[in-house]
Amino acid sequence: MSHNHPASKAEAIHDAIEHFQEEHHHVPDPHEKARLVSNTIREWEHDEVEEKHSADKSA
Repeated sequence: MSHNHPASKAEAIHDAIEHFQEEHHHVPDPHEKARLVSNTIREWEHDEVEEKHSADKSA
């Protein structure tokens, strides 16, 4: 997944599913989609925390 930080979790999930489809040439099955959603949310939230810490340090 790219490190361009999407503005919302929904956008991040949408991007992850699109990337999966391009890479694997099929729509993710329910288990694949659940894994994608879980991993994407975890990464998105981690990036949010890092951005807030960076902003706090520069303030």
